[in-house]
Amino acid sequence: MDPSSWLSSLLVTGDEPHAEKDPKEKPEQAPAEPNHPKEDCEVGDDEAALQELLASGFSQEAARAALARSGGDPVEALAALAAEAKAANAKARGPGSRKRQRLEGDADEALESMELEGVQCALTKQGELVLRLPGDSMKLGPAVGRRKSDGGITFDGMDDWLWELYNGHVPRPVGDLPASFDPAAAAAALDAGAPYVWEDFASEGEVRAANTALEDMFQRRELALGSSCWFDECAEGGHARNRKALKGSKRDDACGFWDIQGGQPAPPEPVKAFFRRLEAAGGQLREHFGWPLLCSRVGMGAVYDGQGACYQQHRDNEWQRHLLPRTLACLKAAGKETEGNGPGAWMNFRELTMLAYVNLPEHFGDHEAGQRAGGRLRCYTATKRGDLVGSTARELLDVAPVGGRAVIFRSRELLHEVLPSFA
Repeated sequence: MDPSSWLSSLLVTGDEPHAEKDPKEKPEQAPAEPNHPKEDCEVGDDEAALQELLASGFSQEAARAALARSGGDPVEALAALAAEAKAANAKARGPGSRKRQRLEGDADEALESMELEGVQCALTKQGELVLRLPGDSMKLGPAVGRRKSDGGITFDGMDDWLWELYNGHVPRPVGDLPASFDPAAAAAALDAGAPYVWEDFASEGEVRAANTALEDMFQRRELALGSSCWFDECAEGGHARNRKALKGSKRDDACGFWDIQGGQPAPPEPVKAFFRRLEAAGGQLREHFGWPLLCSRVGMGAVYDGQGACYQQHRDNEWQRHLLPRTLACLKAAGKETEGNGPGAWMNFRELTMLAYVNLPEHFGDHEAGQRAGGRLRCYTATKRGDLVGSTARELLDVAPVGGRAVIFRSRELLHEVLPSFA
């Protein structure tokens, strides 16, 4: 069979959604005595206070009346107007339009849980609408909307990346995780900006069983674009919407996704066992180091045709300067992480890429024929963010796609490519 690699990506719950409040947005509060001293509320500047309320969308008549009732305090007036608008809006919507429940949250987060279009969400005290992750004890995820000044909710909807995260689950253990997996060595390699090469991931018998199953599918043309035996990966890297860094990037492999959680289309059982083993390794990293990893519901397969097929330099989770961050906290954190790369956001929520090779053991080794076969995974270790060609790499590491070997690396950090395959 042509050289193949079967890749599964684990997910991180994303940047913490506890964002600072946008100073351009006004908080919504229940009518109450203001928490701030009067001198902090610009008392006496009636015209400025009026303009502030008008800018929030309230009518001049309502704004003037609220200011009169609050003694000119714009914060108290805004709180009263927002509460009135919220009550009116709720009455107009009627019962049953949104499921809500008050929840206990962190000391700094008063959470209100709700279901929007079948998606579990929470509204924070700061007015951020964030996901709750069913697969991770309903922990908070990225922002997907916000509270409006009139008390209504803006829900921005779900894209493919959000659904991938939302449908993720805590990695499950397996009873046969090989002793060859070393969580400490894996973490050390990842922290150094390098891949962790997991030797003896699978036995020769397991590799041959998986290879035979996939070879049969390949001969039936079931590992090709348009096949009903997997979900097609779109051109240019799949899930690659907004992935400007890959424009013009050469990618020749055929690839797609399987449901690895019991749904359809499913991979062959020997291949599914490999996915479960990778998942269990992610579970050990989560357990040992507290990494908030989730496992995707789907796993990806890639086939290189042996006619020089390759995949040029890329990262599996690129920093995209043209994207908007999910929250202000994400933007603040991103600015620090990029060391001056400027604003932007991560393309997706993937944290670790985990792949396993199912090529026959006698193929692609370090012998002369294996060297000619190519298909190496070239890793540009410890490159600087923004480097898309590897000029800042500390070293180059070529990993042969030998059956029974797995590789783990940070999706955000490791620049890599698949060199042309000729076997």
